[in-house]
This record gives sequence, structure tokens and C-alpha cells, in this order.
Amino acid sequence: MKKLKTFSCSFSPRQFFWTSLGILLLATLLRFYQLGNIPHGMTWDEAAIGYNGYAVFTTRRDEWLKRLPISFWSFGDYKAPLAIYINGFSTFIFGMNLFAVRFPFAVAGVLAILGMILFLRSFLEDIEQLSPSKARFWAVVGGGFLMLSPWHLHYSRAGFESGMALSFVVWGLYFWQKFWGKFTNIRNYNENEKYVGWWLVFSVISFIASIYTYHSAKIMVPILGLVLLWQRRLQLKKVIKEISISSVLGGLLLLPFLYDSFFGKGLERAGTLIFSQGLSFVELIKTIGLQTLAHLDPRFIFLGKTTTLRHGDGQWGVLLFTTGIVCLYAIVFFLKKRLSKRKNDLEINGFNKLFSLSLLLIATGLLPAIIGTEVPHSNRSLLALPGFILLAITGLQLISKISSEVIKRSLLGTLLLIHLVIFSNYLHDYYYNFSRESAASFQDGYLEAFEYVIPYEKGLNDKPIVDKIIFTSDYGQPYIYALFARKTNPIWYQGGSLIKYEFKDEVTIGDLERKNTIVVASNEDELLSKNDQADHIVYGSDGSIRFRIYLNLER
Repeated sequence: MKKLKTFSCSFSPRQFFWTSLGILLLATLLRFYQLGNIPHGMTWDEAAIGYNGYAVFTTRRDEWLKRLPISFWSFGDYKAPLAIYINGFSTFIFGMNLFAVRFPFAVAGVLAILGMILFLRSFLEDIEQLSPSKARFWAVVGGGFLMLSPWHLHYSRAGFESGMALSFVVWGLYFWQKFWGKFTNIRNYNENEKYVGWWLVFSVISFIASIYTYHSAKIMVPILGLVLLWQRRLQLKKVIKEISISSVLGGLLLLPFLYDSFFGKGLERAGTLIFSQGLSFVELIKTIGLQTLAHLDPRFIFLGKTTTLRHGDGQWGVLLFTTGIVCLYAIVFFLKKRLSKRKNDLEINGFNKLFSLSLLLIATGLLPAIIGTEVPHSNRSLLALPGFILLAITGLQLISKISSEVIKRSLLGTLLLIHLVIFSNYLHDYYYNFSRESAASFQDGYLEAFEYVIPYEKGLNDKPIVDKIIFTSDYGQPYIYALFARKTNPIWYQGGSLIKYEFKDEVTIGDLERKNTIVVASNEDELLSKNDQADHIVYGSDGSIRFRIYLNLER
């Protein structure tokens, strides 16, 4: 019987380039295909991000006329600023539409995959001491895992700041590792190598950018940064100049954030943490334990447990089963080695540091969600995803060390096949089922309704001008969609630009009798007997009636 050739798990530079390019192209396709249509509808947050980005870009003020704010007041909460400022460029280029709002987040999703590939290659070469060919192979596998992650795909295709913050964190890790890799590989570190310090500068900028992008990073990044510095404590004296310069730069970049935190509204989100709920110490510890378990619950991890379809489709969890299997294998392997006290085996297998980093990223990434008041929360815990990816890579590396070539090939091949089949099923569900079922969660129909009534407000397209537009508030926050659809200057808005609009919690039959008025009612308003008289009906992607529009043009 012919002996099987050893599966080397290695890539040449050429293979690495073309495979990485293929992954990035496929990632781009998955994240940009039907981006402006799926999910169908625009959430309040997307509308607020898009409008305030437009407002700041055009007038240097937000909807409340605050000049270049560090925190944006929105629906009883304060948003971090960076995603909003970036969105201003996007809406300027592509116009005020859903694609433009989601474009920066989709780009950030693709860039996160590139960052993951580069980080893994650098880490495995410099820290795990793998050969360049093997490091290239596992880096591509890590990028592939992130590309095919339902968790990452979901938050790359809608206006969620967490996805953009994740990209900044990944790039911060890459630049950090690149700096230390360059430093370690330079035997005589002197002034001729002064450009090495730029990698540390880029790392600081990336990590701080994540803090300005999403609230979870304000908790995760400082802890992660302190641990990373502690791990390098014995080498800090050798790079004191670079550390000092980067620290000063970081302090300067954080000044607006610190000022806003202590003298503004930057820490308002802290009110949603469990520490502000008046719990005793024992109750606090118990709550933290229970909420940690909630985020490790298989129903959340694999079965899609969620409180809203904005944070998932309710069918698929944050990890695919295959990813979970290899993660679990890595954990069991290392626990077994620890319990048997065979620590040398850990070093011989060469995965101890990657395993430790994966647990660090998972712990710090889950922490913002664990100490929140709504659990489980896939949005706040998204920053833990790189940790799960690294843990999965560790598990696959361990499988690749199996001595039996038949068993190794069978396991890796089976895992790959099942992973692709499961992800294909997820994609089908996402594009065909979730796109319809999420209509209510994504406030579907708002933009279409306003696009219908705006010509009557302004007398466009030969439409008669009405005196009043009564618009239901049943789905929440209709004013922000009016501002977005009308491309309203925030100065005009605060000056009464929406004076023709009357947003009502309950639309009545009496409203239909008001002359020269348009009434936009929801499916929840008690006007069903008038349904056959509606002049226009706005349907959601699920086929349900979202808005019924009545025209009374009599004067």
C-alpha cells in the first residue's frame, strides 16, 4: 500500500499571496453583496449615525447643533464619535442612502480579515517560532475563519460600531506584534533602525481609534494594553524611547476623550453597567458569574439566542459548530496537560503563547458584555471574536500534529467540509429568511414612507403642497428618518424645519378628516376599517403592512 504524503500545512509566498487575495475578494463579495438591501430596513442607530455624519460633515455640527462633538447624544444615550465622522465622508460620496451608511462598516470588516492574516503570520513566526511557510498557512486559515464567521459577517453588513472597533483592535495587535518582531530580529538596535518605532505608534493609534469608535473598547483595550505591556516588562528598558514617544502621543490623542469623560458625557454609558444597579458585593459577584455563563451558554454560542434580530438571526449562534469543536479541543488538550503537570509538553508543542493570547482576548472581549445589564449581548461581546479565532487555530494546529496521516487528513478534511456546508446553510438563511424576518427589528419601511410623503411636503414632482403630515410614532423615533430622508440641515431642523410634521403615538380616524393633510399610520393604529381606502401601502420585506398612507388634499 502506497504511503500517504505528509500534509505539511505550509504555503509558499506565492501560495500565500493568491490565497489571501482570494479570501479578501470573497470577503468583499460576502460583505458588499446587496449591502443596501439586506438587512432590509434601517435601524434607529443607522439613521442617527448616517444623519449626524452628514450633519457634521456639512455644517460641523450634530443634530443638536453641538460643534464637532466627542459624544453624540442619540435616543437617550451617547454614541462614540469616530464611526459617525467616517460616515460623513461616506454619505458625502455615495449620497444619503442605506448603502452609504453601511459602506464604512463593510470596509472595516474586510480590513479586519486582512489584519488577522497579517497578525497571525507575524505572531506565529516571531513568538511561536514557526517556519515562515507554516506561519503563512495558519495565517490564511485564521483569515478564512474570520471571513466565514456568522458573527463577523452580521456586524459587517449593518451600521454597528462594534465591527469597526474590532477592525481597529486587530490592526492594533498586528502593529504591536510587528514592532516587537522587528525589534527582536534586530541584533544591534540603534539609530539606524529608528523607523521600527513607527510600528508602535501605529499600534497606539489603532487601539485609541477603537476607543473612539465603540464603548466596549473603552473597557477592553486598556486592560488588554496593560497585560501586553506586562508581558514585555523585561524588554521595556531597551525601547524606552519608543515607549515614551508613543505614550506621549497616546496621551495627546486621548485628551478629548478624557475631557469628555470627566467634564462631558463620555462616561454616561457606565450607567448601564451592573455596578450602578445598587447590588451588594455578594450579589455583584453572583451576577458576574451568571452573566459570564450566559455568554458561554451553547444556546447563545451555537443556537442564536438573542433579545433582538438586530443582534442576530435567532437561528445561528456567534460561532459555527465546527469552530466550537476545535476551540473545545484546544481547551481540553491544555487542561489535560496542566492537570498532568506535563508543562514541557506545552512548550514542545509550541502553542502555549497562542493559547494564552486567545484566552486573554476572549476574557477582555466578553467583559464589556458580562458587566452590562442586558445579557447575552452579541454586539457588546464582538471584540472577543479574535480570541475565538486564535483558539480555533490552536485546536487545528494540535490536530495537524497527529502522527497518523490518515487520521489527520480525515479529521481536517471532514472539519473543512462540514464547516463549508454549515456556512453555506447560514448564508442561505441570512439572504432568504433573515432578510424577511428582520423587517420589524430593522424598522423596515420608514425610508419608503418618507420618500412618498416628502414630494407633498415640498411640492416636488408636480405634487400639491400639504399643510400637515401626521406620522405615527408606533415604531419609534420617526423624526430621525425624516431628517435623513430630507437631508435636513441641522440648523434648519432646530429652527423648525419639521414644522409640518406631527409625530403621534396614536393615529385616529379623526386625523383622516383633517383637510390638506397626509396621514401615515402604522399597522398597529386602529384604522383597519379604513385599510381599503389607503392611498398607498408600504410593505415590509416579510410581506407585512408597515405603513398605510392616506391623502386628504381637500382645502
